[in-house]
Amino acid sequence: MYFLNRLPLTLIFKLFFIFSLFLAVVGQAQNQDPLPSGSLTPTLSKEQALDFFLIEMAIRENLSVEALRDSFRDMKWQTAARQYMVPSGAAPVRKNWSAYRANVMNQIRLDAGKKFLQEHHLFLDQLEKETGVPSSIIVGILGVETIYGRNMGSFPVRDVLATFAFDYPSSPNQASRSAMFKEQLYDHVLNCVSKTSRSIPDSIKFKSCLVQEGSFAGAMGMPQFMPTSIRKFAKDGDGDGVIDLRKSPKDAMQSIANFLKGHGWKTGEPIYLRIPPDMQSSTIIKDLADGDPNPKYNLGDLKNKKIIIKWSAALNEMSPALIVDLPSITKNGGESIDYVVGLTNFEVITQYNRSFFYAMSVTEFGQAVINNGTTSSKTSKPEKLLSTNNGRHDHKR
Repeated sequence: MYFLNRLPLTLIFKLFFIFSLFLAVVGQAQNQDPLPSGSLTPTLSKEQALDFFLIEMAIRENLSVEALRDSFRDMKWQTAARQYMVPSGAAPVRKNWSAYRANVMNQIRLDAGKKFLQEHHLFLDQLEKETGVPSSIIVGILGVETIYGRNMGSFPVRDVLATFAFDYPSSPNQASRSAMFKEQLYDHVLNCVSKTSRSIPDSIKFKSCLVQEGSFAGAMGMPQFMPTSIRKFAKDGDGDGVIDLRKSPKDAMQSIANFLKGHGWKTGEPIYLRIPPDMQSSTIIKDLADGDPNPKYNLGDLKNKKIIIKWSAALNEMSPALIVDLPSITKNGGESIDYVVGLTNFEVITQYNRSFFYAMSVTEFGQAVINNGTTSSKTSKPEKLLSTNNGRHDHKR
């Protein structure tokens, strides 16, 4: 037991896989059932792979194997979730910031944001003082993610995580995505284990936690945290000794602030800078806009290229920067692209969702809520943002 606990999780998975292959080969030899022509090694079914996962976890975490198996006995593989994750046969959807932004800036969401702000402004003000994360960003994330808890998803989290861990759709990144979801499933089970006794609690309570509803990718609660982020960043904001991201707005707000702070939020720095209109069509900007949310430049570089002229006192020439491209579809079916300079805090928001549209929509929607639920003249036109996932599904929240 001690030896296994000291091994890396990925190595243990490999050891169990090798052991399973050995058992399969022995079983085939005993049954005198040779391997199919052209096959060098037997492969595990998704059901077998899940079972070995549960065995490994039981050994590593000193949990009951039978209790784990019982809690997964009625699991259903989520075909619909797989289709959402990697749509098949459909033509790629053209990115359209103006349509995406209009959906985010709808009156229902704005009204809900205004009400939420009125109810929680004192807590948000205090949280901003403690963490440096602006109230507008927290309000923006909660509004864009779930409209303040109105839409937290309807997929059983246990089932979608297991589906993507052991039956991820065929794609270029299938192996890495499958490995990621194994980690998420592992942490989800741990999140449902008793925190005090480190054991599986009442079977009904444990099962209820495992199958709670979430997004098609397994994100949960008002802030749509993935299990690993719940373990790392979720915090008790209302002081009741329990972290409840589904029912406690204060827990959700505190956890979001902790996530952003933990990913490097810079207090007092802006999120992005506007690029002068006469530079919007510059070929230099187009060459620098590669869609990567990781800053490759600094403000000094962009100043030398005359992309940007000035910035606030909170920034300097060495401040990290990237070019954010925000394409919209015009009325005649063409494309119009707006560009802004993303800063460190912009990149931090993309750690929540790796989409430019998402980061800009959170920023602008949150500010619109702060401005009494109405958009300002600067944000009324379709400018500067990409879409919720922008074709990217590697959310880290």
